[in-house]
Amino acid sequence: MKPKNKRLKLTAAGVFLLFFISLAPWCRAGEETNFKPLFPVDLKHEFPKSKKTFEEVKNLIMQQYYSDEITEDALYWAAIQGMLRHISPPKAPELGKIWTAEEYDKIYLSRQGNQVSLGIKSTFNFDEGRLTVTEVLPNSPAESILNPFDHILRIDSQSLKGKTLQELNALLEGKEGSEVKLTVNRDVKIFDVTLTRREFETETLIISRLTDEIALVEIKQFTAKLSDKLKDELAKLKDEGFQKLIIDLRNNPGGVFAESLRTVELFLPEKQILLRTFQREQKQQNYVSVNKKPFEFDIAILVNPQTASSAEVLASALQDQQKALVIGTKTYGKGVFEKTFKLDNDFHVKFITGTMYSPKGQSWQGRGLTPDFLIKQDGKTLAALLKLEVNQRFRKDVAMITAYKLLMR
Repeated sequence: MKPKNKRLKLTAAGVFLLFFISLAPWCRAGEETNFKPLFPVDLKHEFPKSKKTFEEVKNLIMQQYYSDEITEDALYWAAIQGMLRHISPPKAPELGKIWTAEEYDKIYLSRQGNQVSLGIKSTFNFDEGRLTVTEVLPNSPAESILNPFDHILRIDSQSLKGKTLQELNALLEGKEGSEVKLTVNRDVKIFDVTLTRREFETETLIISRLTDEIALVEIKQFTAKLSDKLKDELAKLKDEGFQKLIIDLRNNPGGVFAESLRTVELFLPEKQILLRTFQREQKQQNYVSVNKKPFEFDIAILVNPQTASSAEVLASALQDQQKALVIGTKTYGKGVFEKTFKLDNDFHVKFITGTMYSPKGQSWQGRGLTPDFLIKQDGKTLAALLKLEVNQRFRKDVAMITAYKLLMR
């Protein structure tokens, strides 16, 4: 079980964002189904003379608010933010968002392979006002300074308690070259660090040869053209005689929606369903493979609670179509997608435009995917394992060892 040294690293930047791209080659209409809402959003509200009342309240604020610095633009901005929050899941208000032209340019840059940020993945505890680092990205400003499971308590001296995700993102984001001070709790110590935001690249696809038969495919994020790169590498593996894959999706937050479908299609033959979606105008859509020569591998997929969104698309499709065994713990549970629209003033707005279902019609929104084989592995253990070279990790990672044994049965 000694891994071979030959290893490939492909680089691109990651950003936790889901874009819906035109997917016409895959689409075909399905039977119309009345899907129930996947989260408790009050989409109807009795509100007599709503437009007139809105103007009345706005005018009262402009006339009677204690500060005369309030502007009409600020109130319209707040109203838009409120609308986007109202139509988003209560626990994920960031799925509805508006960006200035400058902010969106940074997002677009991230999709193309570069990003300006601190370089951390994290989770946020609303009640405690605590941001927990789950992963520090290689080559980033945070590398060698922050560690997984550091707790960020304040950003630029501002407490995070009571902050929304949008407010939190506003504190973390900034122009290239700008500095941010973080107050960090590590074990029993509390200390301040200052990081400088800058552009960096990080690995999103890593291919490792573990044995003469098994290769490890680590997909960190679905970024632009990832499926093309993966296709080239899978062809090389086939030429070298590899028959089995361990696809590691742990800590993969998602990414470009279309890339996840293109990745699924690499393994599924034509006419097999990749994904089912439900949208307002199109009703139910089935995305169907048109691949006449899919790759044939025995596959095991590794997942954990940070496996989300587009990563769940890949895992659910290969699991439902019996093309892979899924190993690990329940996934994050993001089964919706958003679309981004450009506004007349060059701002951009995104909100949920569809829901996703596995080929068998199962939703994972809010509940996650259930693995075929449950392997409990806490975040600290995984973070420590990911720091090891792949040959060391292969001998110590219970999930990888389980995948190996299942593939070699």
